[in-house]
Amino acid sequence: MKRIPVSRRSFMGSLLAAGAAPWIIPAHVLGEHAPSNKITIGAVGLGSQGTGDLKMFLGLDKTARVVALCDCNRRHLDRAAGVVKEMYGSSDGVKTYGDFRELVSLPEVDAVQVTTNLHWHALISLAAIRNGKHVFQEKPLAASVEEGQAIAEAVHKKGVVFQLGYQRRGGNPFRWAGELALNGRLGKIREVLCSTVGNTHWDFLPERPVPDWMDWNRWCGPAPLTPFNERKLGIWPTELMSQYSPNGMFQCWGVHYLDLAQFGLMRQAEMPVEVEGMGAFPPTGSSMTDTVNFWRAAYTYADGLKLIFVDNTNEYDLVHGVRFVGERGWAQGEDRGFKSSIAGIERDPACKLGAMPIVLPSCRGNVIADFIDTLRAGRKECLITQIDGAKHSDWLAHIGMHAIKLGRKLHFDVKTETYINDDEANAMLKHRPFRDGWKLERV
Repeated sequence: MKRIPVSRRSFMGSLLAAGAAPWIIPAHVLGEHAPSNKITIGAVGLGSQGTGDLKMFLGLDKTARVVALCDCNRRHLDRAAGVVKEMYGSSDGVKTYGDFRELVSLPEVDAVQVTTNLHWHALISLAAIRNGKHVFQEKPLAASVEEGQAIAEAVHKKGVVFQLGYQRRGGNPFRWAGELALNGRLGKIREVLCSTVGNTHWDFLPERPVPDWMDWNRWCGPAPLTPFNERKLGIWPTELMSQYSPNGMFQCWGVHYLDLAQFGLMRQAEMPVEVEGMGAFPPTGSSMTDTVNFWRAAYTYADGLKLIFVDNTNEYDLVHGVRFVGERGWAQGEDRGFKSSIAGIERDPACKLGAMPIVLPSCRGNVIADFIDTLRAGRKECLITQIDGAKHSDWLAHIGMHAIKLGRKLHFDVKTETYINDDEANAMLKHRPFRDGWKLERV
Protein backbone atom coordinates (compact mmCIF):
# COMPACT_ATOMS: atom_id res chain seq x y z
CA MET A 1 0.00 0.00 0.00
CA LYS A 2 1.25 3.47 -0.84
CA ARG A 3 1.59 5.67 2.24
CA ILE A 4 0.04 9.14 1.73
CA PRO A 5 1.54 11.81 4.00
CA VAL A 6 -1.00 13.70 6.09
CA SER A 7 -0.24 17.06 7.64
CA ARG A 8 -1.27 17.91 11.19
CA ARG A 9 -3.68 20.56 9.82
CA SER A 10 -5.38 18.18 7.37
CA PHE A 11 -5.63 15.51 10.08
CA MET A 12 -7.39 17.97 12.38
CA GLY A 13 -9.65 19.06 9.55
CA SER A 14 -10.72 15.52 8.79
CA LEU A 15 -11.58 14.90 12.42
CA LEU A 16 -13.66 18.05 12.61
CA ALA A 17 -15.42 17.29 9.33
CA ALA A 18 -16.32 13.85 10.60
CA GLY A 19 -17.60 15.29 13.87
CA ALA A 20 -15.23 12.99 15.72
CA ALA A 21 -12.76 15.42 17.27
CA PRO A 22 -12.22 14.92 21.00
CA TRP A 23 -12.54 17.86 23.41
CA ILE A 24 -8.76 18.29 23.41
CA ILE A 25 -6.20 16.35 21.38
CA PRO A 26 -3.50 14.99 23.73
CA ALA A 27 0.10 15.76 22.86
CA HIS A 28 1.04 12.13 22.24
CA VAL A 29 -1.50 11.85 19.40
CA LEU A 30 -0.10 14.68 17.29
CA GLY A 31 3.58 14.47 18.11
CA GLU A 32 4.93 14.93 21.61
CA HIS A 33 6.95 18.03 20.91
CA ALA A 34 4.79 20.05 18.51
CA PRO A 35 4.74 23.56 20.02
CA SER A 36 0.99 24.03 19.61
CA ASN A 37 0.08 20.80 21.42
CA LYS A 38 -1.24 20.84 24.96
CA ILE A 39 -0.20 18.32 27.59
CA THR A 40 -3.36 16.68 28.92
CA ILE A 41 -3.59 16.27 32.71
CA GLY A 42 -5.54 13.94 34.96
CA ALA A 43 -5.54 14.94 38.64
CA VAL A 44 -5.87 12.39 41.47
CA GLY A 45 -6.44 13.70 44.99
CA LEU A 46 -8.23 17.04 45.21
CA GLY A 47 -7.97 18.20 48.79
CA SER A 48 -6.37 21.51 49.69
CA GLN A 49 -2.92 20.71 48.26
CA GLY A 50 -4.40 18.91 45.28
CA THR A 51 -6.68 21.82 44.41
CA GLY A 52 -3.75 24.22 44.76
CA ASP A 53 -1.65 22.19 42.33
CA LEU A 54 -4.65 21.81 40.02
CA LYS A 55 -4.94 25.59 39.84
CA MET A 56 -1.30 25.79 38.78
CA PHE A 57 -1.95 23.36 35.92
CA LEU A 58 -5.07 25.32 34.97
CA GLY A 59 -3.00 28.49 34.92
CA LEU A 60 -0.83 26.98 32.18
CA ASP A 61 -3.73 26.92 29.74
CA LYS A 62 -1.52 27.72 26.75
CA THR A 63 0.53 24.57 27.26
CA ALA A 64 -1.57 22.18 29.37
CA ARG A 65 -5.21 21.13 29.65
CA VAL A 66 -6.92 19.33 32.53
CA VAL A 67 -9.17 16.59 31.14
CA ALA A 68 -9.90 14.31 34.11
CA LEU A 69 -10.38 14.50 37.88
CA CYS A 70 -10.45 11.81 40.56
CA ASP A 71 -11.20 11.74 44.26
CA CYS A 72 -13.09 9.34 46.55
CA ASN A 73 -14.51 12.42 48.28
CA ARG A 74 -17.41 13.69 46.16
CA ARG A 75 -17.25 17.13 47.79
CA HIS A 76 -13.63 17.52 46.73
CA LEU A 77 -14.46 16.27 43.26
CA ASP A 78 -17.35 18.70 42.83
CA ARG A 79 -15.27 21.59 44.15
CA ALA A 80 -12.46 20.80 41.72
CA ALA A 81 -14.91 20.61 38.83
CA GLY A 82 -16.09 24.07 39.84
CA VAL A 83 -12.51 25.36 39.80
CA VAL A 84 -12.07 23.94 36.29
CA LYS A 85 -15.31 25.55 35.15
CA GLU A 86 -14.27 28.91 36.58
CA MET A 87 -10.98 28.78 34.68
CA TYR A 88 -12.14 27.27 31.38
CA GLY A 89 -15.67 28.67 31.33
CA SER A 90 -17.04 25.12 31.30
CA SER A 91 -16.21 21.75 32.80
CA ASP A 92 -17.93 19.91 29.95
CA GLY A 93 -15.72 17.12 28.67
CA VAL A 94 -13.74 16.85 31.91
CA LYS A 95 -14.25 13.29 33.15
CA THR A 96 -14.65 12.58 36.87
CA TYR A 97 -13.88 9.37 38.74
CA GLY A 98 -13.85 7.87 42.21
CA ASP A 99 -11.26 5.21 41.28
CA PHE A 100 -7.80 6.32 40.14
CA ARG A 101 -7.34 3.16 38.08
CA GLU A 102 -9.94 4.38 35.62
CA LEU A 103 -8.25 7.75 35.22
CA VAL A 104 -4.68 6.45 34.72
CA SER A 105 -5.89 4.09 31.97
CA LEU A 106 -7.44 6.89 29.87
CA PRO A 107 -5.67 7.09 26.49
CA GLU A 108 -6.31 10.83 26.28
CA VAL A 109 -4.29 11.57 29.45
CA ASP A 110 -0.60 12.40 29.00
CA ALA A 111 0.33 13.09 32.62
CA VAL A 112 -1.10 12.47 36.08
CA GLN A 113 -1.06 14.74 39.12
CA VAL A 114 -0.83 12.65 42.33
CA THR A 115 -1.75 14.68 45.42
CA THR A 116 -3.29 12.17 47.79
CA ASN A 117 -2.26 11.35 51.36
CA LEU A 118 1.12 9.65 51.63
CA HIS A 119 -0.12 6.08 52.04
CA TRP A 120 -1.43 6.16 48.45
CA HIS A 121 1.53 7.81 46.70
CA ALA A 122 3.44 4.75 45.50
CA LEU A 123 0.47 2.69 44.33
CA ILE A 124 -1.10 5.51 42.31
CA SER A 125 2.18 6.73 40.79
CA LEU A 126 3.15 3.18 39.86
CA ALA A 127 -0.25 2.61 38.23
CA ALA A 128 0.16 5.80 36.22
CA ILE A 129 3.71 4.93 35.14
CA ARG A 130 2.63 1.40 34.23
CA ASN A 131 0.15 3.00 31.83
CA GLY A 132 2.91 5.13 30.31
CA LYS A 133 1.86 8.38 31.98
CA HIS A 134 4.23 11.09 33.12
CA VAL A 135 3.76 11.94 36.79
CA PHE A 136 3.83 15.06 38.94
CA GLN A 137 3.63 13.79 42.52
CA GLU A 138 3.62 15.74 45.74
CA LYS A 139 6.19 14.94 48.41
CA PRO A 140 7.01 12.77 50.26
CA LEU A 141 8.01 10.20 47.67
CA ALA A 142 6.73 7.12 49.49
CA ALA A 143 5.83 5.58 52.83
CA SER A 144 8.84 3.22 52.70
CA VAL A 145 12.22 2.96 51.00
CA GLU A 146 11.03 -0.11 49.09
CA GLU A 147 8.09 1.82 47.63
CA GLY A 148 10.42 4.64 46.61
CA GLN A 149 12.75 2.15 44.96
CA ALA A 150 9.81 0.75 42.99
CA ILE A 151 8.87 4.23 41.72
CA ALA A 152 12.44 5.05 40.67
CA GLU A 153 12.83 1.71 38.88
CA ALA A 154 9.53 2.23 37.07
CA VAL A 155 10.46 5.74 35.94
CA HIS A 156 13.69 4.49 34.38
CA LYS A 157 12.11 1.39 32.86
CA LYS A 158 9.20 3.23 31.21
CA GLY A 159 11.20 6.36 30.34
CA VAL A 160 8.58 8.74 31.71
CA VAL A 161 9.14 12.13 33.32
CA PHE A 162 8.62 12.20 37.09
CA GLN A 163 8.56 15.44 39.06
CA LEU A 164 8.41 15.45 42.88
CA GLY A 165 6.97 18.52 44.56
CA TYR A 166 10.08 19.94 46.21
CA GLN A 167 8.79 23.48 45.72
CA ARG A 168 11.23 24.99 48.19
CA ARG A 169 14.13 24.31 45.83
CA GLY A 170 12.89 27.40 44.00
CA GLY A 171 12.70 29.57 47.13
CA ASN A 172 15.20 32.45 47.09
CA PRO A 173 16.17 32.33 50.81
CA PHE A 174 17.13 28.65 50.51
CA ARG A 175 18.91 29.06 47.19
CA TRP A 176 20.86 32.07 48.45
CA ALA A 177 22.14 30.21 51.50
CA GLY A 178 23.11 27.23 49.33
CA GLU A 179 24.94 29.33 46.73
CA LEU A 180 26.91 31.12 49.44
CA ALA A 181 28.00 27.72 50.76
CA LEU A 182 28.86 26.36 47.31
CA ASN A 183 30.94 29.39 46.41
CA GLY A 184 33.05 29.39 49.55
CA ARG A 185 31.60 32.61 50.95
CA LEU A 186 31.07 30.89 54.31
CA GLY A 187 34.44 29.13 54.31
CA LYS A 188 34.73 25.36 54.35
CA ILE A 189 31.34 23.87 55.28
CA ARG A 190 31.54 21.99 58.58
CA GLU A 191 27.89 21.02 59.05
CA VAL A 192 24.37 21.61 57.84
CA LEU A 193 21.37 22.07 60.12
CA CYS A 194 17.74 21.71 59.16
CA SER A 195 14.44 21.75 61.03
CA THR A 196 10.69 21.46 60.76
CA VAL A 197 7.61 21.20 62.95
CA GLY A 198 7.12 18.23 65.26
CA ASN A 199 4.02 16.31 66.29
CA THR A 200 1.05 17.87 68.08
CA HIS A 201 -1.28 16.13 70.50
CA TRP A 202 -4.73 15.16 69.18
CA ASP A 203 -7.39 13.60 71.36
CA PHE A 204 -9.09 10.55 69.91
CA LEU A 205 -11.84 11.61 67.51
CA PRO A 206 -15.20 9.88 67.99
CA GLU A 207 -16.38 7.59 65.23
CA ARG A 208 -19.04 9.10 62.96
CA PRO A 209 -21.24 7.53 60.26
CA VAL A 210 -19.64 7.62 56.84
CA PRO A 211 -21.56 10.19 54.74
CA ASP A 212 -22.86 9.34 51.28
CA TRP A 213 -20.35 11.71 49.67
CA MET A 214 -17.36 9.80 51.04
CA ASP A 215 -15.86 6.41 50.11
CA TRP A 216 -13.94 5.88 53.34
CA ASN A 217 -12.82 2.35 52.51
CA ARG A 218 -11.24 3.64 49.29
CA TRP A 219 -9.65 6.58 51.11
CA CYS A 220 -7.93 4.22 53.57
CA GLY A 221 -7.01 1.87 50.73
CA PRO A 222 -3.87 -0.12 51.61
CA ALA A 223 -3.64 1.46 55.08
CA PRO A 224 -5.56 0.27 58.16
CA LEU A 225 -9.28 0.98 58.16
CA THR A 226 -9.72 3.28 61.15
CA PRO A 227 -13.05 4.70 62.43
CA PHE A 228 -14.33 7.51 60.24
CA ASN A 229 -14.35 11.11 61.36
CA GLU A 230 -14.49 13.97 58.85
CA ARG A 231 -11.56 15.74 60.51
CA LYS A 232 -9.29 12.90 59.35
CA LEU A 233 -9.73 13.97 55.74
CA GLY A 234 -7.16 16.78 55.97
CA ILE A 235 -3.42 16.54 56.50
CA TRP A 236 -4.04 17.34 60.17
CA PRO A 237 -4.16 14.96 61.94
CA THR A 238 -3.54 12.14 59.42
CA GLU A 239 0.05 13.18 58.61
CA LEU A 240 0.74 12.70 62.33
CA MET A 241 -0.86 9.23 62.46
CA SER A 242 1.46 6.30 61.79
CA GLN A 243 -1.32 4.33 60.07
CA TYR A 244 -1.19 6.79 57.16
CA SER A 245 2.16 8.53 57.62
CA PRO A 246 4.68 6.22 59.35
CA ASN A 247 7.26 8.94 60.05
CA GLY A 248 4.91 11.87 60.73
CA MET A 249 6.28 15.39 60.29
CA PHE A 250 9.81 14.00 60.41
CA GLN A 251 9.14 12.99 56.81
CA CYS A 252 6.02 14.79 55.61
CA TRP A 253 7.45 18.29 56.06
CA GLY A 254 10.98 17.29 56.99
CA VAL A 255 11.81 16.10 53.48
CA HIS A 256 11.60 19.70 52.24
CA TYR A 257 14.48 20.79 54.45
CA LEU A 258 16.47 17.56 54.33
CA ASP A 259 16.25 17.91 50.56
CA LEU A 260 17.46 21.52 50.71
CA ALA A 261 20.52 20.37 52.68
CA GLN A 262 21.52 18.03 49.84
CA PHE A 263 20.32 20.27 47.01
CA GLY A 264 22.06 23.33 48.45
CA LEU A 265 25.41 21.53 48.36
CA MET A 266 24.68 19.69 45.09
CA ARG A 267 24.91 16.32 46.87
CA GLN A 268 21.72 14.83 45.46
CA ALA A 269 23.60 11.76 44.23
CA GLU A 270 24.89 11.04 47.74
CA MET A 271 23.60 9.61 50.97
CA PRO A 272 25.15 9.73 54.44
CA VAL A 273 27.05 6.60 55.42
CA GLU A 274 26.06 6.81 59.10
CA VAL A 275 22.99 7.98 60.99
CA GLU A 276 22.00 8.04 64.65
CA GLY A 277 19.34 9.88 66.59
CA MET A 278 16.92 10.17 69.46
CA GLY A 279 13.28 11.15 69.66
CA ALA A 280 10.32 11.46 72.01
CA PHE A 281 7.01 9.81 71.15
CA PRO A 282 3.59 10.25 72.79
CA PRO A 283 2.91 7.63 75.48
CA THR A 284 1.11 4.65 73.98
CA GLY A 285 -2.63 5.23 73.90
CA SER A 286 -2.41 8.85 75.04
CA SER A 287 -3.08 10.48 71.69
CA MET A 288 -4.56 9.67 68.29
CA THR A 289 -1.40 11.14 66.77
CA ASP A 290 1.41 8.72 67.60
CA THR A 291 4.39 9.80 65.51
CA VAL A 292 7.54 11.41 66.90
CA ASN A 293 7.06 14.66 68.87
CA PHE A 294 10.63 15.93 69.20
CA TRP A 295 13.90 14.68 67.74
CA ARG A 296 17.54 15.11 66.92
CA ALA A 297 19.07 13.04 64.11
CA ALA A 298 22.74 13.21 63.10
CA TYR A 299 23.93 12.07 59.68
CA THR A 300 27.57 11.71 58.59
CA TYR A 301 28.71 11.67 54.96
CA ALA A 302 31.74 9.76 53.67
CA ASP A 303 33.88 12.92 53.73
CA GLY A 304 32.93 13.71 57.33
CA LEU A 305 30.31 16.39 56.68
CA LYS A 306 27.64 16.44 59.38
CA LEU A 307 23.92 16.98 58.79
CA ILE A 308 21.85 17.64 61.91
CA PHE A 309 18.05 17.43 61.70
CA VAL A 310 15.98 18.75 64.61
CA ASP A 311 12.40 19.79 65.25
CA ASN A 312 11.54 23.48 65.43
CA THR A 313 11.93 23.63 69.23
CA ASN A 314 15.71 23.77 68.83
CA GLU A 315 18.58 25.81 70.23
CA TYR A 316 19.58 27.26 66.86
CA ASP A 317 16.68 29.67 66.26
CA LEU A 318 16.01 27.75 63.06
CA VAL A 319 12.37 27.29 62.05
CA HIS A 320 11.31 25.49 58.87
CA GLY A 321 14.67 25.98 57.27
CA VAL A 322 18.24 24.96 56.50
CA ARG A 323 21.51 26.48 57.79
CA PHE A 324 24.91 25.98 56.18
CA VAL A 325 27.68 26.39 58.76
CA GLY A 326 31.18 27.22 57.55
CA GLU A 327 34.49 28.21 59.08
CA ARG A 328 33.72 31.93 58.49
CA GLY A 329 30.08 31.86 59.59
CA TRP A 330 26.66 30.58 58.63
CA ALA A 331 23.81 31.43 56.29
CA GLN A 332 20.30 30.06 56.50
CA GLY A 333 17.16 30.05 54.43
CA GLU A 334 13.80 29.68 56.15
CA ASP A 335 10.17 29.97 55.19
CA ARG A 336 10.32 33.30 57.02
CA GLY A 337 13.38 34.62 55.11
CA PHE A 338 17.19 34.73 54.93
CA LYS A 339 19.71 35.24 57.75
CA SER A 340 23.49 35.13 58.12
CA SER A 341 25.98 35.51 60.93
CA ILE A 342 28.40 37.33 58.59
CA ALA A 343 27.85 41.07 58.86
CA GLY A 344 27.17 42.82 55.57
CA ILE A 345 27.03 39.69 53.43
CA GLU A 346 23.47 40.49 52.35
CA ARG A 347 24.62 43.83 50.88
CA ASP A 348 27.78 42.54 49.22
CA PRO A 349 27.27 42.59 45.39
CA ALA A 350 29.66 39.66 45.03
CA CYS A 351 27.44 37.56 47.31
CA LYS A 352 24.08 38.20 45.69
CA LEU A 353 21.87 35.30 44.66
CA GLY A 354 22.70 34.25 41.10
CA ALA A 355 25.78 36.53 40.89
CA MET A 356 28.34 34.00 42.11
CA PRO A 357 30.24 31.58 39.80
CA ILE A 358 28.35 28.49 40.98
CA VAL A 359 24.56 28.71 40.78
CA LEU A 360 22.01 26.09 41.74
CA PRO A 361 19.82 24.52 39.02
CA SER A 362 16.72 26.58 38.35
CA CYS A 363 13.65 26.53 36.16
CA ARG A 364 11.11 28.93 34.71
CA GLY A 365 8.46 29.63 37.32
CA ASN A 366 7.39 26.86 39.68
CA VAL A 367 7.98 23.10 39.64
CA ILE A 368 4.71 22.44 37.81
CA ALA A 369 5.69 24.84 35.03
CA ASP A 370 9.05 23.02 34.90
CA PHE A 371 7.19 19.70 34.56
CA ILE A 372 5.13 20.92 31.60
CA ASP A 373 8.13 22.65 29.97
CA THR A 374 10.09 19.40 30.29
CA LEU A 375 7.37 17.40 28.53
CA ARG A 376 7.02 19.92 25.74
CA ALA A 377 10.78 20.14 25.22
CA GLY A 378 11.15 16.38 25.13
CA ARG A 379 13.65 16.29 27.99
CA LYS A 380 14.01 13.10 30.02
CA GLU A 381 14.18 14.89 33.37
CA CYS A 382 12.96 18.12 34.89
CA LEU A 383 15.45 20.89 35.50
CA ILE A 384 14.68 21.33 39.18
CA THR A 385 14.08 17.74 40.37
CA GLN A 386 15.31 14.36 39.14
CA ILE A 387 14.05 11.06 40.52
CA ASP A 388 17.39 9.67 41.72
CA GLY A 389 18.28 12.74 43.77
CA ALA A 390 14.70 13.16 44.95
CA LYS A 391 14.55 9.63 46.32
CA HIS A 392 17.74 10.15 48.35
CA SER A 393 16.26 13.20 50.07
CA ASP A 394 13.18 11.16 50.93
CA TRP A 395 15.30 8.32 52.28
CA LEU A 396 17.10 10.66 54.67
CA ALA A 397 13.84 10.81 56.60
CA HIS A 398 13.37 7.05 56.55
CA ILE A 399 16.86 6.12 57.74
CA GLY A 400 16.83 8.84 60.39
CA MET A 401 13.60 7.48 61.83
CA HIS A 402 14.90 3.92 61.66
CA ALA A 403 17.92 4.96 63.75
CA ILE A 404 15.67 6.71 66.28
CA LYS A 405 13.35 3.73 66.62
CA LEU A 406 16.18 1.20 66.89
CA GLY A 407 18.18 3.40 69.25
CA ARG A 408 21.54 2.79 67.59
CA LYS A 409 23.86 4.02 64.87
CA LEU A 410 23.11 2.63 61.42
CA HIS A 411 25.45 2.31 58.44
CA PHE A 412 23.89 2.82 55.00
CA ASP A 413 25.32 1.81 51.62
CA VAL A 414 23.95 4.04 48.86
CA LYS A 415 25.11 1.63 46.14
CA THR A 416 23.08 -1.31 47.43
CA GLU A 417 20.45 0.90 49.06
CA THR A 418 20.61 -1.22 52.19
CA TYR A 419 22.09 -1.13 55.68
CA ILE A 420 25.41 -2.87 56.21
CA ASN A 421 25.22 -6.10 58.23
CA ASP A 422 21.94 -5.23 59.94
CA ASP A 423 18.99 -7.50 59.15
CA GLU A 424 16.69 -5.78 61.65
CA ALA A 425 17.26 -2.37 60.08
CA ASN A 426 16.97 -3.76 56.53
CA ALA A 427 13.57 -5.20 57.41
CA MET A 428 12.44 -1.61 58.12
CA LEU A 429 13.21 -0.63 54.52
CA LYS A 430 10.37 -2.86 53.32
CA HIS A 431 6.81 -1.67 52.92
CA ARG A 432 4.28 -2.49 55.59
CA PRO A 433 1.59 -5.11 54.89
CA PHE A 434 -1.16 -3.72 52.67
CA ARG A 435 -4.85 -4.08 53.41
CA ASP A 436 -7.78 -5.05 51.22
CA GLY A 437 -5.83 -6.92 48.55
CA TRP A 438 -3.58 -4.04 47.51
CA LYS A 439 -0.07 -5.03 46.36
CA LEU A 440 3.17 -3.30 45.52
CA GLU A 441 3.32 -4.31 41.86
CA ARG A 442 6.63 -3.45 40.23
CA VAL A 443 6.60 -2.16 36.67
